[in-house]
Formats: sequence, C-alpha cells, structure tokens
Amino acid sequence: MKKLLFLFVFLVFFLSACASNSTPPPAFLPTSTIAPPSATPSNTSTFTPLPPTPTNTPVFFEGTLTIKVNVRSGPGTTFESLGQLNAGERVKILKKDVSLAWYQILYAPSAQGQGWIAAQYVQVPANVNIPLDVTPTPAGPTGIVLQRLNVRSGPGTTFDSLGTLEAKIIVQLTGKNNSASWFQIDFPAGPGGHGWVTAQYIQTDASGSLAVLDEFGTPLAPTLEGTPSAPALTSTPTIGPAFTDMDSQASPAVDIVFSATGTHLFTYSSQVSAPEGDNDDWLAFTPYASGVGKAHLFFTLACTGSGSLSVELWQGSSIFSGWDGLHCGDTDLSVTFPIGFKYTLHLAPSTSAGPQLIGYILTVRNGP
Repeated sequence: MKKLLFLFVFLVFFLSACASNSTPPPAFLPTSTIAPPSATPSNTSTFTPLPPTPTNTPVFFEGTLTIKVNVRSGPGTTFESLGQLNAGERVKILKKDVSLAWYQILYAPSAQGQGWIAAQYVQVPANVNIPLDVTPTPAGPTGIVLQRLNVRSGPGTTFDSLGTLEAKIIVQLTGKNNSASWFQIDFPAGPGGHGWVTAQYIQTDASGSLAVLDEFGTPLAPTLEGTPSAPALTSTPTIGPAFTDMDSQASPAVDIVFSATGTHLFTYSSQVSAPEGDNDDWLAFTPYASGVGKAHLFFTLACTGSGSLSVELWQGSSIFSGWDGLHCGDTDLSVTFPIGFKYTLHLAPSTSAGPQLIGYILTVRNGP
C-alpha cells in the first residue's frame, strides 16, 4: 500500500516538472499587405490618369516655289498681302480653293498662321491630291470670272477701281445696271461691301433674275404694266485699264531659272492696256541645256480682249538677234538659245489708236 502511494506521488511530481520546462508552440501572427500610414495623412485617392485629349494636327503637302510670290489673306489678288516668299522656298500646302488657282499654306508670320499663294507658281509631286476648300459656296446668284478684271465703285470705267479679280473666281451677284452691261457683286473692300464688274467677263445664267440698280446701288422702281418703258440699252463691251503691277526690266514680274532637275516650265497670265493702266510686262528666264550646246525652248501664247500684243525678247540690254517674234495663237513655238545668259520678254500693246485691253496666258517650256 505504501509502495502504491509513493509511486502516485512520484508520478504527480514528475508530470509537474515536465509542464514547467516545456516550450509553448509559436503563436500564428497574421501578415498584412497594407502599407503603414505615412507621417502625413492623405485624403486623395489613387486613380489612373485619363489619356491626353487628341489635337487636330493639320495634314499638309510639300511644294516648291518657282518664282517670288505674295502670300495673301485669301484666295485672290484683291486680298491683303501678308508678305512674300522667294523662289526655291518650300511651302506646306493645306488645301486648294474651288477655282484650283490658289493654295492655302502654313505661314507663321500671319495672325492665323496661314496664307494663300497662286497655285501656278508651286511645284508639287504629280501623285499628290490636295483637298478642296470646303468653305460653303455663297448663297444666291453667282457668276464665274472669265478673265482678270477690275472691280469698280460704280457701273462704268469712269468710276474708281477698288481692286481686281482673277479668272475662275466665283463671285456673288447682287444686282445689275439698267442695260445689264454691269453686275454689282459682293466685294468687302468696296463701299457698303459691294463693287461693280463688267458683265461681259462674268459667266452666269442668273442675269434675268437680278434686281436693277442705279449707280449708287439703289433698286430702280419697276415699270408699271401698260406704261411705256424706255427702250432697252444695248450691252456694249467695256474696256478698262489693266491693273498696274509695277514690274520693269530691272525688276521683272517673273524671274525663272530653269534646270534639269527643278523648274522646266512656267505659265504666267496677266493684262496690259493702253493708253491707261499697266502698259507692259517683263518676264525673265535663264535656260539650261542637258549637255554643252544650246537650250531649246517652246513658247505658247493665248490672248483675249481688244487690241494686239507685241512681244520683244532681250538678252541683257539688247534685243536678242535670234528672235523672230511671238504672236497670239502661237503654240509650242521652238526657239534655240545660247546657255549662260538671262533673257527677258517684254509684252506690250502694239502701237494703235484707241484704247486697248489685252489679256494673255504665256507658257514657256525648257526642252531637254
């Protein structure tokens, strides 16, 4: 019995000692992915920034100028000149006007960063398709200018010239004079925003619907039915002076240097008149030849208007001896030139009695 009691006490003592010397199992500590708070609390939320708003980058087409040109505020010589660009300069073309005669280009000196230049003086690659200007066509009756002409303050050549219009420009018609020989048009530079042009150079089918105006632009009272009306006046052609462009032999309107890889052709259109207005034009060119020898050039001249045109060719300060003359209607007239010289064409009305106004289109091509 004593042995059993002793064994029981020994077991209790042994188990108590084991319990006090055992190492407790490690506690499970959860991990956190939350970053510790910063020293300065923030009330902003994290977000993904929106992509930048796309900008409309203009698409342009490169071209090279063949002569020195004016950059204008609109597609026409009646618009303000913003500056000039020299022959050989590269331009960035945005679009062309509906007449296909003017290109809109990037032009940093202007307030809008754009300007207009005459398309005939810009070389562009043959495969380039320049978009048309999508500006809405003017509402109401319109007409197409057939050749360069003066815009006047009233219906007649005795009225002041307000500017000129180039061929193929579309104009808005706002009235006509009693004989329908002059049309009133929208013209911002004119008094009241209007001007007058001779009807013979305007192509339109709206003449019959235009209001009849006096020289001040006031509508004339219609004739009452049964009341004798004044006999209709016969529309006669009118001749006005050509716009003075201030060119000379020392400062020609065109100064082209032909080359095998650059310019080999130019077309120029203008007017000359007598006894008033622009009496002559000077156009200069320097030919090239593919080898040693002489250059072969081809001339085409088309004329309109009243009078006859005289064309001289100068080499330096003297008349060129190898020139047999160029006449209206000539097509691809071939002329041979010694290379290494500049030549100048002088165009003027032939000596004749009475007023003359001659429009012309001249094309000069340097052959191979």
